[in-house]
Formats: sequence, structure tokens, C-alpha cells
Amino acid sequence: GPRHNSEPEGAQDNAFCFPDDHDGILTQKDVYVYPSESITNDMFSRARQSHFTTHAFRFAEICCTSEPPTNVHALMYRTAMQEWGTFDSSSVLLNGGYELVKNSMRSNLLSVQSDCPHREKLPYGGDLIANSPSAMHMFDMSAFYKKTIRDWMDAQWDNGAYTETSVWQDLNDYAGIGKGAGETVWATAPPVLTVRHMQHYGDLDLLKESIGSHTRWLEFLNKEFDSGMIKKGYDKKLKTYRGDGSGLGDWLALPVKDTYLTHSGFYMASSRCIAYISNKLGNAKMRKKSVLLAELIRNRISSLYLWNGRDTFTYPMARYPSTPGPEMSLFARIVPGEKRCAVLKNWFRRKGEIWDGDEETLFLNELDSSYAEQLVNAGVLIKDDEDYLFSNSQWQGFGEGIFSIRYALKTLSDMGFHHIALRKASGIGFGTTEYMLTHNATTMWETWWRSEDVYSRNHPMLGAIAEWMSSSVAGVSVHPTTVGGRQVLFWPRFPKSATMLKFASSIQGTPVGDFAIAWRFENLPEDKSKYDS
Repeated sequence: GPRHNSEPEGAQDNAFCFPDDHDGILTQKDVYVYPSESITNDMFSRARQSHFTTHAFRFAEICCTSEPPTNVHALMYRTAMQEWGTFDSSSVLLNGGYELVKNSMRSNLLSVQSDCPHREKLPYGGDLIANSPSAMHMFDMSAFYKKTIRDWMDAQWDNGAYTETSVWQDLNDYAGIGKGAGETVWATAPPVLTVRHMQHYGDLDLLKESIGSHTRWLEFLNKEFDSGMIKKGYDKKLKTYRGDGSGLGDWLALPVKDTYLTHSGFYMASSRCIAYISNKLGNAKMRKKSVLLAELIRNRISSLYLWNGRDTFTYPMARYPSTPGPEMSLFARIVPGEKRCAVLKNWFRRKGEIWDGDEETLFLNELDSSYAEQLVNAGVLIKDDEDYLFSNSQWQGFGEGIFSIRYALKTLSDMGFHHIALRKASGIGFGTTEYMLTHNATTMWETWWRSEDVYSRNHPMLGAIAEWMSSSVAGVSVHPTTVGGRQVLFWPRFPKSATMLKFASSIQGTPVGDFAIAWRFENLPEDKSKYDS
């Protein structure tokens, strides 16, 4: 029988159930089917709705009824996979950020890993590249990601191009290099996921099944990348490039997005993935060819990004900091060894930026000056003459987009600056998870800023922070060179002071068992002011 009985015809006339722009913000509609044998007053009461329609929400308003509804239930469900990763610490802010990510993941794993469960529900490749390390820490994604990779293989074009989403949706094709290819980062999700799948689950059959499709993708890039980039407005020496070119880049970052770097960097990543898979399959010839290609692309990026002599690893004509320049290039070993310290040093010279977004501006317009001063003293606002302003802090918060948030945190922790990574992840005010939590968030937002319309408030895109908490803050992760999760790496990066963090623990599940770590500072002085000692 019907799962939903609507009100009779006319009951919802002149009712304010939906905003005026309901159909203009990618909101998915419900479709009701009613019997057509005759038109009667009660025909809409017998309307039927698909049993497979799902919606995610925090609050639901049931309106247009004369009496309060009864027997209304909401069910939380997702694709069944084992939840095997945990994290805990003495920091409420770190724990809260971890829970935001996990809650978003839980509600975006229904057959496909979606971007948001209430609206688009689409499996975007860039999102998967950004947050699959966190998903694989939290859940056993072996069967789920195998299906995801196969979905992309099914959608692959005859010319070898991979799409932006695992099922082609004709979305953002303009951002790719043309001829059906999705944006290069997004379309590189299949080979990247395949390599990560092998590291975590050791499925050699998946490598054999997918190598043909992934090789065709790399061959497509070899044939079309350079000419496609020129058609998209990138000259070979980047003399006319000013950032934010054609592409999606480090999506929803606050600084200028360096789209050339992400396009080229993931062309290189595709080649590295083919080299890895070929090596596991014993194809020495393909491995050597792919390694040489990856090194050629790396050298090309490096020569362009060191050409101006500033050692900032930004594009040649850059006037402002861009992302994910030094973060991605240090993390992915694009920066030559002799330049790594100089690039790192110049990265530390970056500062935050003023933010004048709509929702924050509306808030400031209604803010009492005495309360504004309190927020200034708390570090939430800054004061410029008589104006109160929001800004993101480069080193006590985030302005990074979906990729560089991981590159930044992992690079800082791995290169001996874990205390700075902790400061970023436990910062307060605009551009932090604390900002989301103070606005009663229970899931990760799509943006660092508030959005009341376009952007989602349940979106794990920025969720790379969760895997960093397990691997760097607590100190357990799948070893980067292992197969099938057989080896794990125990490497806790202890903070310089117990003031920042007193203890942390984590569990990392693998096919061969669970691995756990816990550490804490003991014999701390009663006087917390002496924690630094």
C-alpha cells in the first residue's frame, strides 16, 4: 500500500511550505503518482510515493495539517559496512571536528558516496580524493569502493576519458580539458581509489580488472592534456596565467585557487598510480614508462613554479598567495629536495584574509558594539578603525580547500611542525570547525563560512582532518607502503605542551585486525601554567 497519504486537493493552497527558490538550488523533488481512472475529491489522498526516496535532515517541519501529526518516524540508515575507526583526545574541539566528519560520512554512504544527502546526492570524484582517507579510516570500504571504481569504469567514454562523477551527469564538463573528460582531479578518482584500495585491502583482482581502464585514461591525458589546457587558456609558460583558471581546483578555498597546479598535479598522480598498479602486476615495462612520465610532469611543474626565483612555489606571475601551492607540492614531493626548506620557510610567511561574506556581514550589521569588543578580545573578530571584521587565520584556523587541508596538516606534522598543525585544527572563530560547532552544527559544512542557501551543511568534502587526527595526533595509520593493511605505522606526534593536548587515542581497523594506540602526559603539575615545562 501507499507509504504516504497526502492531504486532499487544495489543502496546501497558499501555504508557505517551501521557499520561493525551492527549485533553483538543486533541491530534489518528490514525485507522487495518483490514480487516473477518475477525478475525485479524494484522489490526492491516495497518491503514492516511491519507496526508495531518501532525505536527510536535522529538523523536519510537517505543515499544512489541521492537527499535529502522529506516527511520524525518521530512520537513519546507510550501506552496511563495518565501522572500525575511532579517535578521542583531551581536546573538545578536535573531538567535535572528528564527530562532524563521521556524522557527515554516515549520512553520505548510501550506495554511492554522495556529496550531501539532502540535495545533489552525487558521487563527485574530487570529494572522494579529498576524504576517502578519512572514510577508509572510519569504515571498511572494501566492497563499497570496489563498486565505486566499477561505476567509473562503466561510465568511461570510448576515448578513455573519465567523468567528473561516477555516473555521468553533464555537470561541470567545462572544467575539464575537453572531449568528455571531467575536471582532471575529479576524473582521476578511479586510479587513485584503486591504489588506496590495494594498500588497505590487498585486492589484486581489482588491479587486474581495472588496469585496462586506468591505462586508457592515462593515454587520453597523454594525447589531449597539453592541447586541452591551451584551449582552456593556459599558455605553456604561464605568462598570462593569474590563477583561478578553467577548472575547479582546491574547491571552496578562501585564497586564489591554482587550477593549473591541480590539473597538472593529478595528471602526474594518474601516471604514478599506473606505475604502482603495473608494479604490483609485474609489468616492468609499463611501470618504467609511467615512472618516467610522472617525473617528466613533476620536473615541468617544478621548473615553472621556481622560475620567478621567489621559492614560494606559486605560478610564475603570482601576486597573491594561492592554493594548493606549497602544501600540495611539499606533500607530493614535487618540490626538489634542495628547495624544500626554502619553500617551507616562505609558506610560513603567509597570513590570513578578511572575509566579507553575506551571512557574516549580516551578522556584523546587527552586532552590538560591546559584544563585538568581547569577540575581538576572544580572537573571533578583528577591528579595523571603527569596523569589525571576520577573517580566517592562516596558522590558527583554515582557509584551505578540500585538498590542501590534508596536504597542510600532514606536511606540518610530518616535517616537525605538528604544534602548528594542532593550532590550525583547534583554532576558534571563522574558518574553523569550532565556528561550525558554535552554530550548532552536527555535521561538516561544505564551506568554512555560513551559507543559508547555496552550500550544504552536511557535506564531508573538508573531512580530511579526521584521518590526520588518527594518523598524526593519536599516531596510528595503515603503513603507506603496505598491501592489504598488513602493516600499520605507529607514529604519534606529541605536542610541545600539555596545554594544547594531554592525551589522544585511536583505533585503526584493517582486514587482519584492529590496531590501537593511546598516549597521555603523566605526572603533570597541578598548576596548569607550568604545563609548558
